[in-house]
Amino acid sequence: MKKTMTMLAATVALGAFAGLRVGVAEKELEIPLFAELYGYGPYCERRQMEIHDPLYVRAFSFFDGEKRALIIYTDTCSIDDMYAKEMRGRIAAKYKLDPDGIAFVATHTHSAPALNSRNVVSSGVPSPEFQETWKRAVMETAKKALADEEEIAEVTAGKAPLDKPVMRNRVEREKNITDPAIRWVKFRRADGSVKLLIHNHAGHGICCNGPLMKAVSADWMGCANQMIKDQKIAEMPLFLLGASGDINPVATCLDTGDQFGNEKTATPYVKYLVADLDKGEKIDVSKISFALKNVEVPTVRQSAAELRADAQALRDTDKRLGAHYWERNANRLDEMAYLVDHGINCGCRLDFQFIKIGDFGIFFVPGEPYVEFGMDLLKRAKVKYPLIATVSNGNGAYFFSEAIAKRYPNAMSKDNKVFGFYDIYLYMHMHRFKYADNIGSFVVDQLLKLEEK
Repeated sequence: MKKTMTMLAATVALGAFAGLRVGVAEKELEIPLFAELYGYGPYCERRQMEIHDPLYVRAFSFFDGEKRALIIYTDTCSIDDMYAKEMRGRIAAKYKLDPDGIAFVATHTHSAPALNSRNVVSSGVPSPEFQETWKRAVMETAKKALADEEEIAEVTAGKAPLDKPVMRNRVEREKNITDPAIRWVKFRRADGSVKLLIHNHAGHGICCNGPLMKAVSADWMGCANQMIKDQKIAEMPLFLLGASGDINPVATCLDTGDQFGNEKTATPYVKYLVADLDKGEKIDVSKISFALKNVEVPTVRQSAAELRADAQALRDTDKRLGAHYWERNANRLDEMAYLVDHGINCGCRLDFQFIKIGDFGIFFVPGEPYVEFGMDLLKRAKVKYPLIATVSNGNGAYFFSEAIAKRYPNAMSKDNKVFGFYDIYLYMHMHRFKYADNIGSFVVDQLLKLEEK
């Protein structure tokens, strides 16, 4: 124990290094039996009955000799903002780190227990046992990653093109705009081994659905990570979810009727990634910088009377998804009206973050922007190799497009499509006002402002 703490103190202490130092660590999460799994809409009551594949917490530290950034990765659907703040503060205090350089990311699997500090979103009742297990794993992996830091000899980056998409657009199927590439950054030791491989692509984690609705899984992302490790492509993978609010996998367990949805998506994905890893460009990673800002995002503010009127309209006019579904939506609106009556602010504040490591930078987005906003952000970013990590640092749900907002101007405007409408009218389950129509472009602008700091 004394030796470990001495090594950690030496690692954390500021000092001059010839190059970037990187540390990694992981821990498998224990999942309580019957913990409710988060995803696939409100009130599904998916209490886990089996473990299809494990969930992990991973920690990644980056040190340039003066500043240190730390990324905590979790195989969950999202990251809770209150928990991110709590754990960021604990890590920063314990290891004397700048909290603005500590980020929390999720894979967005829909087959993991809810990571919510409050039982508001009705897609999975939080398990207190799981929450505490996660917090312990965060502290343990952060400590190990800091103690594991070693100098990296070379870092390369690139974009692996996909000649055949492994994803599809679920909102605008005719246009079918998807993420055209896998962005990656590879960290190689002096002996040629790859310590860390960051890979970044957009696509919902819903391969493990249908026959496996009550099975725990890290979904296609976890499957791809495991393939990277099994094939010895890298010692440790770090998956960052791109802008995928409107992007689904082509193959899922529901489509195929078997348990191989994860593999059928991950296999071609990893093949595209590996084919490009020797074509990358050597990049500079000599200096780390970061910025974190809490921002109030634009919402459509309503009075208590307006919220109650919307609730009654749902009860009176729309049974197309079943009376129980709409009654529950109406109940949440009534609860919001109660909060407004008692002076509670149902607006929304979110944490936006940017970490830059030399020639590459990561935009941490606290929600699920449509793919068009991800492409816009990548195009406008000044850093040479920009990456996007959505569902990070908080659960802001969907950042939809203005075109879709105009298609569905109110909760009674639903047509025969689910996606698009659902993305907008999920807000009452979080007890916060609906986003303004310009939410997507607002998010991009906030992230670009952070890059300028």
